Amino acid sequence: MKTVRALTLISVLVASLTADGVVLGHDHSAHRSDRARSVALAKAAASAEVPASADQEGATCQLTIDLIDATTQNSLAGLVRITDLESGKFVQLPSEIHRDLNWYALSPQTTVRLPRTKLKIEAFHGIETGMRVHEQDLTGTARGTARLVLDRIYDAREKKLYNGNTHLHLMRMTYAEAIRYLRLVPRADGLDLVFLSHLRRLPDERTYISNQVVENDLAGGGGELGRLSQHGVLFANGEEHRHNFGPGGEGYGHVMLLDLLKLIRPVSIGPGIMSGQGTDGIPLQHGIKTARADGATVIWCHNDWGYEDVPNWTAGLLHAQNIFDGSAETTYEDSFYKYLNLGMKVPFSTGTDWFIYDFSRVYVPLEGELTGKTWLAQLQAGRSYITNGTFLEFSVNDRAIGDTIAMSRSGALQVSGRAIGRNNFRNIELIHNGDVIRTAECHPIGGHFSAQMDLVINVDQPGWLALRTPLRAGTNEFDKDLFAHTSPIYVEVAGKRIFRREVAEQLIAEMEENIDVIRDQGEFADPDEIDKVLNVHREGIKALRQRLSE
Repeated sequence: MKTVRALTLISVLVASLTADGVVLGHDHSAHRSDRARSVALAKAAASAEVPASADQEGATCQLTIDLIDATTQNSLAGLVRITDLESGKFVQLPSEIHRDLNWYALSPQTTVRLPRTKLKIEAFHGIETGMRVHEQDLTGTARGTARLVLDRIYDAREKKLYNGNTHLHLMRMTYAEAIRYLRLVPRADGLDLVFLSHLRRLPDERTYISNQVVENDLAGGGGELGRLSQHGVLFANGEEHRHNFGPGGEGYGHVMLLDLLKLIRPVSIGPGIMSGQGTDGIPLQHGIKTARADGATVIWCHNDWGYEDVPNWTAGLLHAQNIFDGSAETTYEDSFYKYLNLGMKVPFSTGTDWFIYDFSRVYVPLEGELTGKTWLAQLQAGRSYITNGTFLEFSVNDRAIGDTIAMSRSGALQVSGRAIGRNNFRNIELIHNGDVIRTAECHPIGGHFSAQMDLVINVDQPGWLALRTPLRAGTNEFDKDLFAHTSPIYVEVAGKRIFRREVAEQLIAEMEENIDVIRDQGEFADPDEIDKVLNVHREGIKALRQRLSE
């Protein structure tokens, strides 16, 4: 009974944290999506029923659920949802990890206790397989097996694509519960690489159990995460380095520092996030430079949240930009396009922040062995695309995502784009310098959806091209809005990159306004401290003004 209680606790925690708005964002996450998900969870709970007690002789069946990869015939971890066809209610699995909306993560060949009745079992693995629906009558059955063969709609590994979640923390669990969660949930979701990251916030950090896992790993030279990596998913370390004015107010921002040799301290800056301790006198840029000197990868978090994103991109200190890592309440235009339209190269990334509440991931191509460093090198090179359900393929003149096409003058480009997903994503969109210039509708094919685009476009100016699915075009099994977007393929014309003056002027005005806000809200020990912080923004302004004068 103790094991059942502990695992049920994980289910309750994940559900309650999500419903309360903790999972879907960091400090600033009271968004519409949280409220909608809270309603969805309440509806799911109302429509679920607990299986008959094990103490009632003859009331339950011990059913072994075996999810089979149709190609390899190997057993898979996956997501399962069970419905009692007589009552029409979902069946709870108290000993398993509840994900959302009555989906449970199951290890390969898991035996569960179910009511002896007619059941419907729905199952899938990650985002690569189709949905399998299986009906089985357990009436009068004490033991049985349900063998569900899962067909792949897309084989990323065959195409030498590896995915990663670049932003993850866990809280309010025991150490043992956290380890079990990490061993199972990423496998069920088909993740290849997970960066588990350390962060601080007083007094809440006392429940941040993932901190202990990361600290043990760094102290032991890769021990804890190395042991987790023996279960089919590679784990690597990270840190969320951050600053806020006030408990949830915007501040300098949050950055992920991945593949660390050691923690960059202070992990969290300022009295607003550290319960009155310290000052606001350290810019994020200081920690960013320290991490880069140690060989770490630096990814800006939470869309466009924070004041230091623009000056750090301008300074060339960021390797990638996370979007939807905790909240979908933003746009690509706010998070990415402004930088791209200044001629910057901005790789796209994503993660899930608190718990793995969605299928959010980044895909990169990789030859040879998967390691944190080799994967991050491909991300830094911009060879990525982000998704929570739809696979993308994209090329221009046979050049891959992240490449630069150098044209001596205006001319024609051959574009090829493709998308495949389990759920209807409506269409794919070809983006040129931030504008949608072509679309192609998706169509149902063999239990999934697909869209294809092959065309020639004429280009008469430098810029960038990317492929995406439209935002809020559909939802996945967790009722999350589908998204997918490639990093760009860049186009130079006559040796020039795109540079839109109006964007530079807007960002200069933003940094000038941020200087005023920091002066007004910051707590500094002396003038030197405030100068260190404001100089980050002054240098960003100087760099863009220099570009405007050229």
